[in-house]
Amino acid sequence: MNGKEISIKKAMEQVHVPEDRLDAIIEQAFFETSAAKKKQRRWLAPAVAASVFFIGSSAAVLTASPALANYMAQIPVIGNVFAIFSEEERGLLEYERFSEDVGLSQTSNGITISIEQAVYDGTKVTFTYTVASDEKLDSSAHLTGSPILLEAEGPTGGMEWEPVEGGIAGIAEILHLDEEAKQVNVQWEPVSLYTEHGEIVGDWKFEFAVAQLKNLEPLILDQKVSNNGVSVHFDKVTFTDISVNIAYQQLVEPSLLQDWQYVEAELLAQDDLGNVYPVPYNGGSTPAGSRTAEDFEWTATVRGLSPEAKTLTFYPFAHISRVAEEGEPDAKRIEFDAVEIDLVERTHSLIENPVFPELEEKQE
Repeated sequence: MNGKEISIKKAMEQVHVPEDRLDAIIEQAFFETSAAKKKQRRWLAPAVAASVFFIGSSAAVLTASPALANYMAQIPVIGNVFAIFSEEERGLLEYERFSEDVGLSQTSNGITISIEQAVYDGTKVTFTYTVASDEKLDSSAHLTGSPILLEAEGPTGGMEWEPVEGGIAGIAEILHLDEEAKQVNVQWEPVSLYTEHGEIVGDWKFEFAVAQLKNLEPLILDQKVSNNGVSVHFDKVTFTDISVNIAYQQLVEPSLLQDWQYVEAELLAQDDLGNVYPVPYNGGSTPAGSRTAEDFEWTATVRGLSPEAKTLTFYPFAHISRVAEEGEPDAKRIEFDAVEIDLVERTHSLIENPVFPELEEKQE
């Protein structure tokens, strides 16, 4: 999230938006509708307080027409949806290995939505889904309506999808940092299927539970690195079969915000084999009692860590930005000392003045 996105986020927090209009506003603001672009698309929903109520399981699965059955036969079978996205995001094949089969399917107005597999690592729920229709879907087709957890209020999440022969294959994520939760309950009521030809509104309601993967005991870090008025405090790191989850804080000197408006601390990671990993954050919040509005608590995840790796080093960096007048710089990058995790001994050490690795850009 850059300074512009943070500015939008803060502005939205000051505006009252009716809940029944929120999905449509977000879709119009952030969704790309170009039919020519066939790369995967990403939609992020902001954290919104929601009134959650329990709905009984629906038995609205209808008999599929021969045309629909033909298209469904071409949709990836259970387990293959993770493979579709694994080229874009390393480590998702491990999600397939450790996920639970959900196997829910409902049809409404000629649109069949199926939830295939789900996994919860204590940081977020990830599940795969497919969409098929009596009519062949164009590349702009996508679902509206966000999944939620009954255990959380308005979780931040995202949906990612790809057109496939006969429909859509997608992955949904719901962020929920709770390493104590043995199980979480997902509720999803897709509102409509949007295509370039219009919307098809349907009646789909899904509920299912996902057990948390077993975690190793968290490794407490309690390590702070600082530079130019910004500090990154590494809290702890947790290991699961599919990911490495790290919790950290960004702490900002109030004097820095006299000249700058926004601060965003991020991480890169590299193992001793030379593999470089993105460390996308799952979400952040400003805790009560913080000195500034830019003091955030973040969680972030490394996927696809090599099983041969013996160390994993986290390289923190931050971007500070502002809405600047003409001729003034509007952003700059700050780099910090790194923290190396010994995966065998389960210890950590500080690396001063490190050489930052470079993350290869995805091939378009």
